[in-house]
Amino acid sequence: MPGAILSFLGGWWARWFGRAGDSHVSYTEAIEELEKAQAAAPEVVAGSVATTPKEPAADRAAEHEANRRAAEQSFLETVKMTDASPTRRTSTTANPDVRNATLEALQGLKQIPALQSLVQGVTRIMTRDGVDVDEIVEALQKDSALCVRVLSMANSVYVASEQKVVDLQTAVQLLGIARIRRLAQAVFTLRDSQRMVEGLDWRHLWIHALATAAIAEELERRLRPNPSSQIYMAALLHDVGKIVLSTVAGDTYREIIVASWNGEGRLEDIERETLGVGHREAGVIFATGNQLSDVVIESIAHHDDPSKAGAYRLEVSLVSLANFISKARGLGFSGARLDVQDGEVEDLPAWKVLAEELGWQPNLAQLDQEMADFYTALRNDLLGLREQAD
Repeated sequence: MPGAILSFLGGWWARWFGRAGDSHVSYTEAIEELEKAQAAAPEVVAGSVATTPKEPAADRAAEHEANRRAAEQSFLETVKMTDASPTRRTSTTANPDVRNATLEALQGLKQIPALQSLVQGVTRIMTRDGVDVDEIVEALQKDSALCVRVLSMANSVYVASEQKVVDLQTAVQLLGIARIRRLAQAVFTLRDSQRMVEGLDWRHLWIHALATAAIAEELERRLRPNPSSQIYMAALLHDVGKIVLSTVAGDTYREIIVASWNGEGRLEDIERETLGVGHREAGVIFATGNQLSDVVIESIAHHDDPSKAGAYRLEVSLVSLANFISKARGLGFSGARLDVQDGEVEDLPAWKVLAEELGWQPNLAQLDQEMADFYTALRNDLLGLREQAD
């Protein structure tokens, strides 16, 4: 297994597939435990663990346990439960009538609240041609939580300004309009995601989506001479089918997530068994009905296996890799934990597709090392976003 990313991911399925314990902590506390455990090990690379034979087993075990607790807490908050004890769902085998009913509900679904957040308020202003910094600052000043986050990001190590930034105008100039727009979209989306479906809090899924989008965009920037402007949205919406299914069948979908977490089957298998439709098919139906771009539709349909994609194989392969890395690093909750059936990172079909499309084979170890600071900044940004959205 080559390099740092593979030594980190080599044991990911054991951490995520382990059964939940009896003690619970807050999400922030779980992340703090994870960071402490990583800091205790001598060969830690910015949010992932690059172990060496000299690393004490106790340090490795502590990191594994902290990661498990963070993952468990994300699941509990998503399904609004305080205990992860296994509960059997009401077994329902989908028949043609159930599938037809689900398809009919999907065809009638034209919008979901969190997607409306992507084009509201500040983000609408920033998509106009010729918008200036003063207009953006004026819009930001109407939302105190957003102001705080913008200033925090402007003063982060990743942005690396030489002196403390205390005014919004300087912060906007440092971060750029595109990054401010995405920050605003993220905050609005996370706020709305709590209220989308009764019994479900989808903030952690959107955190996973935001992480996947950021990672896909960064991977493309490093690997492709002329990056696409569509990769971010394609990655952001790759799991939208889960939200769509929960919108048309809320209580049932909550049971599906709990059943998958408790090891009763793969998430998409349980979706099809119960509702007659899996989340990828549901996402494609929704995206097609809302006239989203082809690259978004292909990413939804084929992020599990980019070799099946058509004209956008490179973009879909980047989304696939970003999705896996986001899960393995515990960035949000995708609706299901990784397990051994997901395979190892170096065996993902995306790597072969990526090599074919680029004409050369990326070096996994080198790429992971180069992106270490990026992953650290991303984790901090996402944790801050979640706190601002509460």
